[in-house]
Amino acid sequence: MTRTEKSRSEMFFVKKTLLLCVAAGFLLSCSAAGPRTPDTHYDLAVTLPSQSFGSSTAIALQRVDMRGLQSGRAVVMITGDMPRQFQEVRGHYWHVAAPTLIERAFLAAMNTASTDAHFGTGKAMPDAAFRLALVVNEFAFAPQGMASISFEAVMTRRTGEIVLSESYHGTAPVAGADASDGVLALSAAAGTAFAALAGDMTSAIQPQ
Repeated sequence: MTRTEKSRSEMFFVKKTLLLCVAAGFLLSCSAAGPRTPDTHYDLAVTLPSQSFGSSTAIALQRVDMRGLQSGRAVVMITGDMPRQFQEVRGHYWHVAAPTLIERAFLAAMNTASTDAHFGTGKAMPDAAFRLALVVNEFAFAPQGMASISFEAVMTRRTGEIVLSESYHGTAPVAGADASDGVLALSAAAGTAFAALAGDMTSAIQPQ
């Protein structure tokens, strides 16, 4: 074997050894990572005290508007103030997008609590005597801090006359640092805000 052939043979051996080492390292890193932890998906359940609205009227929730990070499916936590800072909780999601989640929770809570009035979506109740729209500004929690929901509510008669326009804010303490603690606290915070809105709606729909 000539010196050139010997040099080529040695170079080929070195390259082959390096490739084997890289492949072995890749396989070891994959096996060490283990199976991926499955995502967790949550619902929002809100409980309200029994409420009479003074009438068997129909109230349609026309829409729930949200913008930005909090409008998606990820559970969101508050990570700082001044300025307010938010972050998605990795691997933890609402089972539907947040606006739909809040709409369903609101309608279920109101219909369960109401002893007379009926609530539904705008599509289900196109001829409802009253129409309601919510604009949600915050729907998040601080681990071991407070959960917060704030929204603006506007209710009109079928004729378009505004009978209620107000802002609502509900808070509740978060028991721990887990996402599930935040979800439970958000349910309680929503209950506080929804109850305040229910009281104002009762006054708004009474004949003047």
